[in-house]
Amino acid sequence: MKNIAFILLVLMLVLQPATARAQEDFEPEEMTSFMIQVPHGVDGSGLAVGGSNLSAYVFFESYYSGDMNVTLELDLPEGFVLQDTPVHSFSLQTEYDDWYRLVDIYIPEDLHSGTYDITATAVVDVNGNEHTIVRRTRLRVASKEEVADEITITGVIVPSDEDGYGDPSHPSNTLVIRETSPALKKLLKVTDLRIDRKELTSTFMGVEVSNKGENTVPVVITYDILDIRTGEPVKTFKPTILGMNADTFCYAALTLPPGSSSLVSLPLYVSDNAMGGNYLLRVKVKITGSDWVAVTEDQKITAVSRKWGPIMITFASALLGLTAVSLFFSRSKEIMDRFKTRNLVMISLFGTVSFAAINLPMTILWELSHAIFGPFSFLFTGLFHEVLLYMLIASLVVLIPKPGVISLFMVVRFLLGGFITGSFTPITFITLSLSAVILESMMYVTGITGKTPDPENRIRMGVVCGIADMVSGYASFSVWMVLYRLFYSNWYIMANILIDGFLYTFIGAWFGISLGNRLKKVAE
Repeated sequence: MKNIAFILLVLMLVLQPATARAQEDFEPEEMTSFMIQVPHGVDGSGLAVGGSNLSAYVFFESYYSGDMNVTLELDLPEGFVLQDTPVHSFSLQTEYDDWYRLVDIYIPEDLHSGTYDITATAVVDVNGNEHTIVRRTRLRVASKEEVADEITITGVIVPSDEDGYGDPSHPSNTLVIRETSPALKKLLKVTDLRIDRKELTSTFMGVEVSNKGENTVPVVITYDILDIRTGEPVKTFKPTILGMNADTFCYAALTLPPGSSSLVSLPLYVSDNAMGGNYLLRVKVKITGSDWVAVTEDQKITAVSRKWGPIMITFASALLGLTAVSLFFSRSKEIMDRFKTRNLVMISLFGTVSFAAINLPMTILWELSHAIFGPFSFLFTGLFHEVLLYMLIASLVVLIPKPGVISLFMVVRFLLGGFITGSFTPITFITLSLSAVILESMMYVTGITGKTPDPENRIRMGVVCGIADMVSGYASFSVWMVLYRLFYSNWYIMANILIDGFLYTFIGAWFGISLGNRLKKVAE
């Protein structure tokens, strides 16, 4: 018995230091992760206004492989209302086990402005030994006037892409309504069919918000589209989606660090019965947890429907071009028999000269002119594309006043441009074929070409070429807008049509007749 008692005593003396060492090896700061955010998402000093509800975020995680019992207590400043129990007890059984809670706090409206300390204390029990961990954070309670001075809306971008940046395919401050074409609406009424739209997003808007203060501020950004006369919200621009009010989707939550700016995008939803017109876009910024609007920014916007004119013009131009090409290939032998070999050689020569004198130089000068002259670059490029081109066309018609000469000229240009510069594009095909059809038709109707041609009347030649180029130029803008989703201002289109389309073309045709007469004398 004495031997057994002696052995037990020795074991106790050996194991007691090891147990004490294991208890001493537990370091609370290294074996746990403990944080508190007030409000949720704000590390460090947050900001709130009186009369708001906040959600404080409390998180505790264990890095210990054994059991851990935790008692956590929140200590709020006097006047704060905790809408939850101040003490929470929980157990963590293994490594990386965690516990978290969103705790609601109410800030009374009559609370004095200032900075308040919020303390969270965790008592950790490991193997009967208690360890205390304390976390503190600060919350600044500011008046509404102070917050309104610190938070500003520095930019509203309508329309924008999904990241909030500008959308160059549409004019600024414009909201495009995706309505069905009038013809299709009538067809749907007659056939009693419906179009089901799963996607109501018309576009996005970008909002840039700045924080000039010294505290991190969580904000919520929303907007309303108002009737510009009555100031009432227009429901068609925030329709019910999936049975829920659109306000549920049309917001953005943002945390602004001190002295920072952030750009966010918000979706703009439009219902089918929305009407075009002028509206007032009102962007609102609220402090998280409060219904009080800290900052508002009003901006006039215009709702426009999809322009079906360019779509129809593009469709008609493509159909006309395909029809003309089909007729050309189906009757190519008859067309080619009208021309002598020397006529075909001359047409090929003029087409090659136009490609060498116009297409090749403009591949270099096009981008350079846009960089130097900007939107007025057409005043420079028109010297090549209009004056020089129609000089060659008019002089060629003077030399060979027959129907089809312009079409063959355009075919040579198209083939050379395609094979040498790789410009076999739908837009090139549509614009060249349309220009050829219009010019051929107008010259034949006005008597410039035909059985008794009169190609040397300068006024008639200039007017015919000018009108034809105006029509084909407008169609070209429509094709660019539809196929490449570009936007052109009305003044830009009119300036191009009048100056580049008519004036330059008239000048080129006028001098082209003189050039043609001189070449005719040389040929004779």
